[in-house]
Amino acid sequence: MEINKKDWIGNTQSVMATLNASSHSEKDRETNDYYATPPKAVEQLLELEQFNSEIWECACGEGHISEVLKEKGYFVQSSDIINRGYGCVIDFLSFKPNKINGDIITNPPFSKATDFLLKSMEILEVGSKLALLLRIQFLEGVKRAEIFKKYPPKVVYVASRNMRCAKNGDFKNATGNASTYCWFIWEKGFSGNPTIKWFNNEASQR
Repeated sequence: MEINKKDWIGNTQSVMATLNASSHSEKDRETNDYYATPPKAVEQLLELEQFNSEIWECACGEGHISEVLKEKGYFVQSSDIINRGYGCVIDFLSFKPNKINGDIITNPPFSKATDFLLKSMEILEVGSKLALLLRIQFLEGVKRAEIFKKYPPKVVYVASRNMRCAKNGDFKNATGNASTYCWFIWEKGFSGNPTIKWFNNEASQR
């Protein structure tokens, strides 16, 4: 199956039925590693990188990334494994299209980030981009080092100022230490050495 605009015409129920969508409990919502993305981080990404006009946000949460992309004129397909009232319910890691049109931009559950990377590289067309917002610790690990040899990121944008993603989308009550986040950018087919750059020099994150 190939995702494109045609596949997403109709209401949410019809799309979910077509894709064999599932429902999840409130308990599931709290145990799926959901940390919402500060909209400012998306705005800054779009100042740094150009993307295809069609984008799949495949861990959309409540739409914090998708809404910024839409405001900037992108056609966005939004989905998540949990129904949080935004987009369609699709388990990205189990979804089986042959290829998809466009790019992927998302903030995946950190525990599943490697799986999201591998799945994206499987279904993206050569030349398409993947942008993942991840903690800088994603650079660590012997197994990931081997994956990076096969799929080196083209650019890693390191946040100069720490960011705070909001647990369960609650920015008003977000507490705890902010983390060093990076935008990891892959371009399928790229085989060179990654470039390290910096972003988020502004004091405000919102």
